[in-house]
Amino acid sequence: MVVGLLDCRCRILYSTSLKDKRRAVKSGLSRIRHRLNLSVAEVGSQDDRQWADLAVVGVGSDRRIVDSELKQAVRILETIDDLEIVDVEISFL
Repeated sequence: MVVGLLDCRCRILYSTSLKDKRRAVKSGLSRIRHRLNLSVAEVGSQDDRQWADLAVVGVGSDRRIVDSELKQAVRILETIDDLEIVDVEISFL
């Protein structure tokens, strides 16, 4: 069994309030949840309207498949206009 963890630091563009941030982050997280079999959450910078720390976790029997799904999650986040990905780290347990 392989557990893959994606840590993603994002800058929220055009955000003037936490409500704007929540809309952008929720959009990305819901897209990942609906398209991929991964768990997602905002894990840091929750009170900062311009930054978001996101975590995406996948579990599987093959490391290549889990890695592929996590990279696909990054591609989904890249399609959101209000998010700019600053740092991405993928690790396996």
